[in-house]
Amino acid sequence: MATIGKYGKIEFSESDIQFIKDNFHLMNNDELASALGLRKTIVRTKGYELGLKRMELEYWTSEQTSFLKENYKEIGDTEIAEIFENEWPKNKGWSKKHIEKKRRYLILKRTAHELTAIRLRNQINGRFAICNKKRWEATGTKAIGTIVVWNTNGYKVAFIKTETGYVHYSRWLWEQNQGAIPKGHNIVRKQGCPEIPTIEFLEQITKEDHARRNKAKFLNLPPDLKEIITLKNKITKTINNHGTTTKR
Repeated sequence: MATIGKYGKIEFSESDIQFIKDNFHLMNNDELASALGLRKTIVRTKGYELGLKRMELEYWTSEQTSFLKENYKEIGDTEIAEIFENEWPKNKGWSKKHIEKKRRYLILKRTAHELTAIRLRNQINGRFAICNKKRWEATGTKAIGTIVVWNTNGYKVAFIKTETGYVHYSRWLWEQNQGAIPKGHNIVRKQGCPEIPTIEFLEQITKEDHARRNKAKFLNLPPDLKEIITLKNKITKTINNHGTTTKR
């Protein structure tokens, strides 16, 4: 059995050490400590001294940390994880959670403007479409007629699965009840409309009226939210113009 040596230090006998080596991967630290009549922290420390590990930890390198600090404001966590997977592959792989955890530890926070720009970057790169595809592969394809509610640009919007894919439920429902929607008209939801609309909460208006309503809503928004929306529109316009120039 282990004895107390000079200055209260625990001294392990050869049989104690051999017992720990033989059972380290068969028993947890609580069980080892109970068998040896010691505290768990003492057994855990001895295991470290003996070089015994139950799992191989893979630590961040200075290069990886620097990359995160330099790019987290422009690149989202999912994309950074993909970059790390290609540049610095490891046994357990990289996931969004690994990046999020490291950012929290380093106190790397993004502003609302930076988050909006990252979301636009992901949309342009088709990352959300890839996520949806992976989700369908994992959960199975929905049957035709299935109604789902997705977060689209910060708003919850209902879609229905048709033979040609998912379409806006509001437009589909209107056409089923009222016929084709004339050119230059939109279907909008009335105040109090549930997430999955019913026909009595829908109305048909011209695009000009729709634009006027949206402008009135925008003017009533808090200043910080208006600033974010304005930034988003500017980024979208810049990206679209760049795409047009590239095509030429």
